[in-house]
Amino acid sequence: MADNDEEHQHMRIFLWHVPRTISTALTKCLSFIDGMEVWFECFTYCHMAKEQYILFTGEDLPMEYEGNEETMKQAASTLGSVVGGKVEADRIMYGNIKTKMESSTSKYQLVKEGVVSLSDDKVWQYLPKGFKHVFLIRDPHTVFSSYRKALYNHLVSVGLRKGDAADEREFDLKKDDILVRNSNEYFSMMHSIWKSVRDSTDPDPIVINTDDLLANPVEVLQKFCHLTGLPYSDSLLHWDSAPDITKTWKVASDDTVEKAVHLYGTAVTSSQFLPPKPPISKDRLSPDALQFAKDSMHFFEEMNKFKI
Repeated sequence: MADNDEEHQHMRIFLWHVPRTISTALTKCLSFIDGMEVWFECFTYCHMAKEQYILFTGEDLPMEYEGNEETMKQAASTLGSVVGGKVEADRIMYGNIKTKMESSTSKYQLVKEGVVSLSDDKVWQYLPKGFKHVFLIRDPHTVFSSYRKALYNHLVSVGLRKGDAADEREFDLKKDDILVRNSNEYFSMMHSIWKSVRDSTDPDPIVINTDDLLANPVEVLQKFCHLTGLPYSDSLLHWDSAPDITKTWKVASDDTVEKAVHLYGTAVTSSQFLPPKPPISKDRLSPDALQFAKDSMHFFEEMNKFKI
């Protein structure tokens, strides 16, 4: 028993995802494991702060907090208007986040991040060491259909689409995504990071097609726990539907999850993995979502060959 306990000490998992791959529901599920510490999209907020600061000032944002406090306050204020909540200045610096992640002494540590967060060569150096890497993928048609609707509704809810722009027919992922400059690069970024991780950090990262997770959670969760060293029990199949557990997550903004109801609302009130819905008909996809799915399919299909 002692050897088994020692084996699971400081188990660290880095969970990479593209939008709408059930990542938040899986994070909530795993949050109930005793001793689990969750970092929720902290690097993603660093990325958004960097992008918004360049957009508004034309200047690069520093990577370290010390000595750049006033600049970071300005960046935090700018990002807060985009996400619809107060952002803490010392929580959107790559250097700060990396140091805090690596110094954690929790028994289990789960870091959930969008692939946009560390896709830039300039910030790759801030990838924390000592983690098992997991990549969540899903059919791009499902991803972009769902993401387009969720992102549009979020931008309307925080007041960033008004007047004519509030017409959903005017929304276009090609130009209106606040996270990346080109949404069709989500899967190519994930594929690139997956290859980089295999070559330099974790030669055998885990790939999960989350439609498999929805269709057969017992099998997928058992495999996942075996490969990561997390303890499996049937309690992972059902959890408390209340969103209270999300208050324990480490975030860049204390109301990150609460404010982004159109992005996270269903997941944070979930209590189990529900069977996947039938695949969406391609003729029902908007032109931008259809094109992005087409652009992404090659990367999805290659990674899908390695799914557990």
